[in-house]
Amino acid sequence: MDNFVVSARKYRPATFDTVVGQAHITTTLKNAILTNHLAQAFLFCGPRGVGKTTCARILAKTINCQNLSKVKSADAVEPCDQCESCVSFNQNASFNIHELDAASNNSVEDIRNLIDQVRYPPQSGKYKIYIIDEVHMLSQAAFNAFLKTLEEPPSYAIFILATTEKHKILPTILSRCQLFDFNRIQPRDIANHLANIAQKESIQAEYEALELIAQKADGGLRDALSMFDLNVTFSEDRALRYKEVLDNLHILDYDYYFRLTDLLLAANLPQSLLLFDEILRKGFDGHQFIVGLNEHFRNLLVCKDAATVTLLQVTDSVQQKYLHQAAEAPLSFLLSALSVGAQCDLNYKSAKNQRLHVEVCLMKLANLPHVLDLSALPVSAGGADPKIARETERVEKKKDSPAGSDPADTRPEPVALPSHTSEPANGYHARPNGNGNGAAVKTVPERPAIVVEIPKPVSSRLKTTANLVPTARPVAAPVQEVVTAVLEAPRVDKPFIFEQLKAAWQTFTRLRDQQGGSQTEQVMLNREFVLDGTTIHLTLDNSLQADLLNDLRQDLLTYLRQELRNSQIQLTHTIAAQETRRMIYTPQDRFNYLAEKNPALLELKRTLGLDVDY
Repeated sequence: MDNFVVSARKYRPATFDTVVGQAHITTTLKNAILTNHLAQAFLFCGPRGVGKTTCARILAKTINCQNLSKVKSADAVEPCDQCESCVSFNQNASFNIHELDAASNNSVEDIRNLIDQVRYPPQSGKYKIYIIDEVHMLSQAAFNAFLKTLEEPPSYAIFILATTEKHKILPTILSRCQLFDFNRIQPRDIANHLANIAQKESIQAEYEALELIAQKADGGLRDALSMFDLNVTFSEDRALRYKEVLDNLHILDYDYYFRLTDLLLAANLPQSLLLFDEILRKGFDGHQFIVGLNEHFRNLLVCKDAATVTLLQVTDSVQQKYLHQAAEAPLSFLLSALSVGAQCDLNYKSAKNQRLHVEVCLMKLANLPHVLDLSALPVSAGGADPKIARETERVEKKKDSPAGSDPADTRPEPVALPSHTSEPANGYHARPNGNGNGAAVKTVPERPAIVVEIPKPVSSRLKTTANLVPTARPVAAPVQEVVTAVLEAPRVDKPFIFEQLKAAWQTFTRLRDQQGGSQTEQVMLNREFVLDGTTIHLTLDNSLQADLLNDLRQDLLTYLRQELRNSQIQLTHTIAAQETRRMIYTPQDRFNYLAEKNPALLELKRTLGLDVDY
C-alpha cells in the first residue's frame, strides 16, 4: 500500500503562479528578482496557512536558479526545476538554503551558530538564503544578537523571516526588513483551488460543498485542504456532497436561519422556540447559534442595497435566498434585531442559564414586529397610547349616532390624571387648532396620561361630548380633540408620608447596588434623612459623598417623583462639620494636652523647675 500524502503537502505550490490568493506578494517578488532589487531581509507576516513559508521557499529556489539569467519578463520569473540548484532543492540536498525553526531554536546560542554560518560564502550558486520560521518566538537576547548581522549581512546572504504575530517582533527588527503582509485567502479562491484538486484526484464534488469547506477554513488554505481530505475519507464513494459535508463539519445550515427569520417576521414565537430546541438537540452550541443568527441578519442588511451585495460571500443559490428574504424584512427590524442579538452574544458567557438567555433573545426578536408597527403610527392615530385610540373610536361612533339615541348608555367619561414627572406643573403650551383657537397640548409627555373612568349622568356626558366635538369643526377633528381633552386636565400631585418615601428610597438603593454602585455611594444612600413637606434633607460626611449625590440627584429625584406621584419632591444636602483632632507627637505636646485637662500641672512645673524634655 502506498503511503498517503496529505493534500497540503502533495499540492503545495512550487512556483509563484501556483500560489493562491497572494498576487500582490508574488508580483512584487518576481519584479524584484527580474530587476535585481532584492533586499537583504524579508519579513512575511500573515495568518496561518496563507503561504508565507511556501513563498519563502519559492523565492529562495528562484533566486539561485541557474537559468534565471535567460528570463526577460516578470511573468517568466519561475524556477526551471532542471538546473543543479533546483534539483538539489527538490531533493532537500541544497547547501545554500537553510531553514531554522525559531520556536525550538530561540536562544542566543542558536543565533550565534547561524551567524557563524553566514561568514562562509556559497560553494555553488549566487546566494545563501536563511529562512527563519515563527521568528516572533526568538528571545529578547536572541533578537539583539541578530540585529547587526540582519542590518549589514554579506552580499551573498539573504534572510527571509516568517511570522503569524507581527506585533511581537521588535521595532528594530522590523525597521531592517522589507515587510510583506499576506492576506486571508478569499473563500471563492479556496473553493476554485479545491475544485482543481478534486478534478486531478477524480473526486466528484458539489461546488456548494467546496464553498462550505472554504468558508469554514476562514481564509487558511492549509485548513481547507485538511478538511477536504477529511471529507473525502468520510465519503465511501469518494464524492463530496453538501449535506454530508454539513454534517461532518458540524455546521449549522443556512436553511435554519432562513426559517427562523420568517418565523420572527411573522411574530411566531412558539415555532421559533421549537426550532431553537431542534438545533440544540442536534448538538449545536447556543453561542454558535446566536453568532450565526447575527451574521444572518448582517447578510440580510447588506442585501438591502445593490452596492453592498458583493460583500455577501455565498453561493449564487444562497444569494438569491438572501435577496428574497431581505426584500421582505424591514430595515428597522434588521437593525433592532442586530442590536438585540449583539447584546445576547456579549452576555452569553456570563449568563447562568444560557439556554434561557438565548430564548429571551428570541422572545424579544419575535415581539419586534409588533413594537415597530405600533411605533410607526402617529400619536394622533392612537399609536402612542391604546387608551386614546379606544376613546377616539368611541367619540367618532357617538358623533355618527344622533344625540340621546341611547338613553341606557351610561358609559363613564374619561378624565385625565397628570403624569408624574420632574417637569414643572405648567409644562403645557398653546398650539392653534384648525379654527385658530389655542388648545393646550403637552409637547413631549414622558409618561402616557392615565385615564380614569368617572361615571357621570348621560346628559352631562353628552354635553361634555358636544363640547369636545363642536359642530363648526370638520369631521377629522375628533382625534385631536380627544388628545387635547385628555392632556389639558390640571396636574394634581399625590400626597405621601415618610414611610412611603423611605420604602421608595430603599428600593432605589437596592437597584443601584445591583447595578454596581460603589461602597461610598451605598453609605451615602443608607444615611438617615429628614422630610420637610416635599423637601428631603440629607446630611453627608464629606465632599466625596456630596459629589456622588450630585451625580445621582437627577436619577434619584426622577425615580422618587414617579413612584410617589409627586412632582414637587426636592432634595437638599449639607456636609456635617468634622472635628479636627489635634495629633500629639512630642513631649511638649503631651504636657500641653495634660495641662489643659489639669491646670495644676503648670503650677507644679513652675514650682519645682521641671523640664518637659528628659
